[in-house]
Amino acid sequence: MNKEMIKEIVEQHYQLKLETNTRKREYVEARSIYYKLLREKTRLPLSHIGKTLNKDHATVLHSLKNLKDWLEYDQQIKSDYNSILDRINYAISINPDEFCSAESLEGFYEKQYKVLEQKYNFLKSLLKRYEPNRIENFD
Repeated sequence: MNKEMIKEIVEQHYQLKLETNTRKREYVEARSIYYKLLREKTRLPLSHIGKTLNKDHATVLHSLKNLKDWLEYDQQIKSDYNSILDRINYAISINPDEFCSAESLEGFYEKQYKVLEQKYNFLKSLLKRYEPNRIENFD
C-alpha cells in the first residue's frame, strides 16, 4: 500500500493539507484518519507513520486513541472514515499491484485508463474484423 496515495485520498476528501501545523478540529480529524489508515493498510510502526507528517510516535498513538472514541460516538467522522476506506479498498480491488507501485493517485488512475483504452481498442478491432457493418455505429 502506498502511503502517498492514502495521504492524497484523505487530503482530497477533507480538502486540506495534512502537514499544516494547526490544531483545528478538521485537521486533527483528518490526520487521525490518515494515521489509522496507514496503520491498517501498511502496518508501519508508529514512529514511521509520525515521520510522514513530521510528528512523533506519541502524537500518532494519542491520535489513534482519540479516533477510536470519535468513531464510536461521532457519526460524521465515522461516515468520513468509511467513505475514505471504501475509496481505498475500491482502488486496491481494481488492481492491487498497480496500487502498491503507483507513485500517486493520479498515476494510478492514468495506468488504469491506459489498460481500459487497450481493451477498448482490442475489442474495437475484433468488431471491425468480424462485424464490419456494426463498427460504424460503435463510436
